[in-house]
Amino acid sequence: MSETEIRSAELACHALCVDYADIVDSQDYPRLRQIFAEDAIFARPTAPQDPIRGAENIVASFEARPRNRVTQHFVTNICVHVESPTTASGSCRILLYMSDASEPETPEGRKAAPKQLIGTYLDRFVRTKDGWRFAERRGKTLFHT
Repeated sequence: MSETEIRSAELACHALCVDYADIVDSQDYPRLRQIFAEDAIFARPTAPQDPIRGAENIVASFEARPRNRVTQHFVTNICVHVESPTTASGSCRILLYMSDASEPETPEGRKAAPKQLIGTYLDRFVRTKDGWRFAERRGKTLFHT
């Protein structure tokens, strides 16, 4: 692979990590189909022992979440290693703030829930006919308040 192809793959995989946070925070769960491969595996940081298999099941699991949950994910330390023209691996750190939609909005925003999480995702990426996608995303919670 050329240096340009490697950088292009890194950028595409980096964007998936950021897109994931945007999709979840905006509750635009159908868009998850655009970032997960059809046969992807996803394990939530709070339930790493219970992986969800398949993009449709991943979308369904998010759509089953309470709609009153307000989240804000901060994604940092994104690292991508391109292994071949069609595979890559990576990791990132997540700081997750949560609230409930019933919390009144003030000039300072909503009151955050008492429990906030810091975790990590270990990722496997695959290049499909539609571009780079998550083949596997496994989360782990490292700290909480």
